[in-house]
Amino acid sequence: MSLTILLVEDQYFARLALHTIVDGRDDMCIVAETGNGNDALALYRQHRPGIVIMDLRLPGLSGFDAIRAIRAEDPEARIVVLSNYEGSEDVHRAISAGAMAYLTKDAGADDLMDAILIVSKGRQYLPAAIRGMLRERIAADELTAREREVLELLAGGLSNRDIGDRLGIAEKTVRIHMTHIFGKLGVEDRTQAVITALQRGLVHLD
Repeated sequence: MSLTILLVEDQYFARLALHTIVDGRDDMCIVAETGNGNDALALYRQHRPGIVIMDLRLPGLSGFDAIRAIRAEDPEARIVVLSNYEGSEDVHRAISAGAMAYLTKDAGADDLMDAILIVSKGRQYLPAAIRGMLRERIAADELTAREREVLELLAGGLSNRDIGDRLGIAEKTVRIHMTHIFGKLGVEDRTQAVITALQRGLVHLD
């Protein structure tokens, strides 16, 4: 019996490439696909696939939320993330949501097949580079909710005054949050904070 796959990916050429890889095998097949996170749960309910291949950057419901929704519906769902997001925080969020494997889109076809087959047996698949990122990750709870809001606005190019206006806090308070953020990220200025936050997936510019 072929291993059935639900493909959740919004980029046409990425879906085409995955079809090329999977359709060349006689032990697995793509039974449904969507480019929208909102449709992922409905298609999962309809087809109950053995594997879900999930992007994280999706219109509508994000990949993270789609993973959580599917796992809430079926705690045994086996989900492989295939994403352009390469930050340690992204990996942590995906695994915490219920993904059993995480690959970046520059992974080879053999790596993807290994991930699919290993996850189909109920085992986790994390390449060495991904495991290394998780070890180096700054825990989400090290940044407070307010600090994360400040960091996101900082990455959006806002000044301290504009951040304060947006959040309804004094500019002096923004500077205090900045000091805490710099210390937790191990950086010395705003530019380094944004670069580090983007690299680790703490914020995204999309």
